[in-house]
Amino acid sequence: MSDADGKRHGNESGSRIATNRTAVAIAAASVVLAVALWVVVRRGLLGDLIVYAVAIDTLPLVLLFVLTAGWLVVWSWGRLVSLLQ
Repeated sequence: MSDADGKRHGNESGSRIATNRTAVAIAAASVVLAVALWVVVRRGLLGDLIVYAVAIDTLPLVLLFVLTAGWLVVWSWGRLVSLLQ
């Protein structure tokens, strides 16, 4: 194995560690968000939040954000589960 191959392999390992850290951070954030949402619902504050809902013209952007966030949560939990196996 040449020195260039070793450096390339080292960068891939560093990239994999960074990706795993990102996956763990997103998975942890999803747990925190789920707990926060549960607290909001249990205290009956959801009605107050709905009063300040977004305007209809921003709905496509909000939908894109929600879908992207959902995809990131699914990806990160999949990555985390594969790490633990």
